[in-house]
Amino acid sequence: MKKLVWILLFFSFFSSAVAVSVGEVPISWKEIRSKYNWKTNPSFPESESVDLFESVLYTDGRLFFQTKDSTKQSSILIWNLESGESKKFPWDGGRVTGWTECSGKILIQTTKTLWDLDAKTLVVNRKLPWPNNGKSWQDIVCLDHKIYRLVSEQLEVYDLESGELESKIPVPFSSVQRITKRGESDILFLSSFWGNTIQVFSPKDPTNKKEWKFPVNHRALFKLVTLSEDHFLIFDPITKIYGEWMVFENSILPLLTPVEVADGLRAYRFSPIQNKIQYQFQLTALIDVPETKYQLVLPKQNTSSQNLKDEVIHPSAVEEVDGAGNRSLVLTFPPLKAGDTRDISVYEAILTRYKIHWNLNPNLTLSKNQNQNGMESYLLDDWFLKLNEDVVVQKRNTLFQENTNLKQILTKTQEYVSSIPYKSGSFEPAPKVIEKNNGGCTEHSYVTMALLRGMGIPSRLVWNYLPTESSKEITFNHKFVEVWVEGLGWIPMEPLAAPRSKPGVTYARHVVFAGLPGTNHPKIAGGDRLVQLSKDQLDLNKKIKFKLVVVKNDSTNDEIDGTEEKVIPQKTNRALNSGEEMVVP
Repeated sequence: MKKLVWILLFFSFFSSAVAVSVGEVPISWKEIRSKYNWKTNPSFPESESVDLFESVLYTDGRLFFQTKDSTKQSSILIWNLESGESKKFPWDGGRVTGWTECSGKILIQTTKTLWDLDAKTLVVNRKLPWPNNGKSWQDIVCLDHKIYRLVSEQLEVYDLESGELESKIPVPFSSVQRITKRGESDILFLSSFWGNTIQVFSPKDPTNKKEWKFPVNHRALFKLVTLSEDHFLIFDPITKIYGEWMVFENSILPLLTPVEVADGLRAYRFSPIQNKIQYQFQLTALIDVPETKYQLVLPKQNTSSQNLKDEVIHPSAVEEVDGAGNRSLVLTFPPLKAGDTRDISVYEAILTRYKIHWNLNPNLTLSKNQNQNGMESYLLDDWFLKLNEDVVVQKRNTLFQENTNLKQILTKTQEYVSSIPYKSGSFEPAPKVIEKNNGGCTEHSYVTMALLRGMGIPSRLVWNYLPTESSKEITFNHKFVEVWVEGLGWIPMEPLAAPRSKPGVTYARHVVFAGLPGTNHPKIAGGDRLVQLSKDQLDLNKKIKFKLVVVKNDSTNDEIDGTEEKVIPQKTNRALNSGEEMVVP
């Protein structure tokens, strides 16, 4: 037994040492974690309810809520984010209609009064006469010794010391429902009318406007607070959404699991899912057969969007790696008699998959990206591309004109290809797909490659599994394209899974098996499949019945990030038995 373990460990080590893709760029990753522990959802007191449109106040690791009990009695409830404990704060100052943190103080707005409390002790420092006669909630924000209050379509600006109204600023965005502070200089505008978008406004520089798509239910945004300028927290007892999010470039990513940042801020990967996978191989000899060998395609190892560890390979199998870093196993069986069967676990590993977001250099031009050494095979024309046919050339000219900016070219490509309606295809070349304006994932990939290679941009076809996370099996059911970008390496162009139209960004967490310059895997002759007899034994196809099942065990971590991506359904006819063709859309 010990000898077998050492053999398997050797194969695992050898695998990790050699599986390197052409054009791969070394990257190191650094984890960014949440400030607080969100492994278990908070248990908010069932006796207390909160109002949808009333804000949450954050200071010094505590959240403040105005709550009501079953008798409709209002209270202030304080939630400790470190301990997860809550307690009621004795408050007899009247109904709260707005509050804000202000340089170590808490300002509470009630009818005709602004209360100044010490943030740590909650002792009242002073009371200020305040022009607030209503009982409805009106958000206030303290920035630079001034109070900003949202009233209808404007911000009222008050002096903090005197409580006098200084000015009124028209709100630069329509239908604002909530405001909260972002750091010490900006205000965040929130509204359910915008879906899940938040707007950033700087009173000192009104021209400096930003907006982000926030990946949560829009109602949960009403319970958003800032931990720092680009670090947000949502604690919403109504929608049961709790957690932290962080701004990375133009995206907001969840921190319920660590976000990994590539050196140089080149990319972010996040929301990992980890599974134990097993290759279970079964065969039955229908007649007497000689020694047979089988080719099994393995997942690519340690790419930017997937990692493999604890790999175990059966001693009757040998790993091979081609020049593009694609891995396969050669599985050998001795001669078999008619009726002999074999059922073995030939490979197993722990697979971690990520959502991935690459940051494209907006200034990179084609002249710096063309004709890279070793990329020649990823620039060639082929039957499925037909780079020089009129319809392909015309489409390139229409999309790109004289543009040489790489990011803009990739973006226009992705936007166009993602707009092509999905329809289960028949592997037609790019010109035909452009003309008929529909196709499956294979045909979407052909169009992408025809457009990019025609511009001198290296691209390759990716064999992969587009996940259904509830499935217990991994199949080869999908294709997309990877494009080579200077300084980044190979990045995805995925038009059929969220977010669809952004180059270098995909949330699908594919299982990637191979990246190919053409349509065929070097170890697989004809058809799209993960297993077949070796090429010199294909005449034995009808004499042996065999199949491969790739088992995906349940995730080893419970991921809750408040989002659910939708992918276009893929229709597949999975071929596991020899002699069958596998239809990949």
